[in-house]
Amino acid sequence: MKRQRTLKKVLSLKEPHKKEELLRRSRELSALLTIAQTATQSLDTEKILNDTLDKSLEILGFKVGYIRTLDLEAGGLAVRAARGFSSPEFFANVIPLDSPHRSVAKIVFETREPYISSDIREDTSFRHGFMAREGLISAAFVPVMSKNRVIGLMMVGSSKLHKFSQEEVNLLMTFGSQLGASLENAQLYDEVNKSKVYIENLVENAGDAIVSTDMGDRILTWNRGAEVIFGYTKEEAVGKSLAILLAPERSKELEDIRTKVKLTGVIRNLEVRRKRKDGVFIDVALAVSPINDKAGNITAFLHLAKDITEKMRYEQRLKELDRMKSDFVSNVSHELRTPLTAIKASVDNMLDGITGPLGEKQARYLTRIKSNTDRLARLINDLLDLSRIEAGKIDLKPTHLLLVTLTKEVAESLRPVAVEKLISLEVASPDIGMTAWADRDKVIQVLMNLISNAVKFTPQHGKVTLAIQKNGNEWVQISVSDTGPGILPKEANKIFAKFYQIAPLGKEKTKGTGLGLAISKALVEMHGGKIWVESKVGRGSTFCFTLPAQRPIKTEPPAN
Repeated sequence: MKRQRTLKKVLSLKEPHKKEELLRRSRELSALLTIAQTATQSLDTEKILNDTLDKSLEILGFKVGYIRTLDLEAGGLAVRAARGFSSPEFFANVIPLDSPHRSVAKIVFETREPYISSDIREDTSFRHGFMAREGLISAAFVPVMSKNRVIGLMMVGSSKLHKFSQEEVNLLMTFGSQLGASLENAQLYDEVNKSKVYIENLVENAGDAIVSTDMGDRILTWNRGAEVIFGYTKEEAVGKSLAILLAPERSKELEDIRTKVKLTGVIRNLEVRRKRKDGVFIDVALAVSPINDKAGNITAFLHLAKDITEKMRYEQRLKELDRMKSDFVSNVSHELRTPLTAIKASVDNMLDGITGPLGEKQARYLTRIKSNTDRLARLINDLLDLSRIEAGKIDLKPTHLLLVTLTKEVAESLRPVAVEKLISLEVASPDIGMTAWADRDKVIQVLMNLISNAVKFTPQHGKVTLAIQKNGNEWVQISVSDTGPGILPKEANKIFAKFYQIAPLGKEKTKGTGLGLAISKALVEMHGGKIWVESKVGRGSTFCFTLPAQRPIKTEPPAN
């Protein structure tokens, strides 16, 4: 009985303590709940900061405190919320993190641990005396953290001597963690919102038309670019069918586009005609892509349209001018050919002695005339070939060609020129029976151009080698290699352009039209093949081209 009375007496003594503990825990949980509600219900950074500081001071019974957060532009920790401070300098002060001075704020930021000072008057870390001048005696600093990184710190202080309990420090640390997560969420929201506004402004003010439609082609959004290009205002367009931009007989085009997007995922650079509000038809380059929901289902379509009416007009004009140029070149070349043929024939007759004996000086002058008429004839022939190629007036007449035999014939016809420069001219092939399906005359023309160039650019005692080999199962490759000066990489990219001529290093450009390689490229590509050059400066060049090995069903250019 005595032991029972003693136990009841002890329990009665503990009751007030238990009630006080429960009341304290209740206040703490209430404060945490309030801060958590602020964090989840608000994305306003300023409200989150101020509400957290106010509630922290209220639960601890203090009147002075502040929150600093990391400001990368300012280069340190800047004050974002404060209570109980009167000095204007305090609010403007930014604590630099790269300073050698070990301030309390920097210690907390680097260690991620709280810093507690029951009496700052005796704490050497407060040697500047600012806190003391503000009337503070006790202070507690805790880091504000998010995802295991410090983004700021919070301080609460008292003008009376106060010894912070471990429970108070733990509570402040919890406040700091909750505040960090809240600030991170608010910052992410701000960034997303800024990005959203930026994208909306970008779309709205884009020069091209950006339009979204639902699955039935009903217009959902209509930007300023669409207003300018098509003439309809946003109010006039949204809710209407995209068919308002099409001629009645072309309304099925929208269904075709939707079907193609569903199959391919996106359509790019589709050139179509569209009708403006005023009834004028314009040319637009269209891109259409699907808009998917989270499950990947198509719920709408995004249309990007660029007005290319002027571009199409200019291109058409350029085509007309190009055709006129080709016709002019062809006509002039034909007109020049007749008198040139007569001059050439007369000179040949005089050199052959038909008109009587010639003196040495007369023969020298006539030989010079013959050389220049031959050169002029080649120029006219090149211009005629080019104009016919550009006009699409050259027809191929392919047959099975014995390439080694044909290449040797061309090489023999040019051997006198090579011998004159003491240049070795050889044809090499592992298979003398190798054939190609090509036009004989056009292949001869390509070989003449490539071999002539090789001999022209190869110095005396040099070497020009022709090689024929397989390039895969469907192609044969002919290569013309020389031991000339080589070609710079920047020149190699331009060498097949019309009228482009390269100059050997340190020398003037050689005589010629600059059309031989352009014509060769066109003739090879007409066969479905490719032509390219491989060269190293000082080590010569190799020009290669491919031809179909047999009569193709479908010809695709090989990879070089």
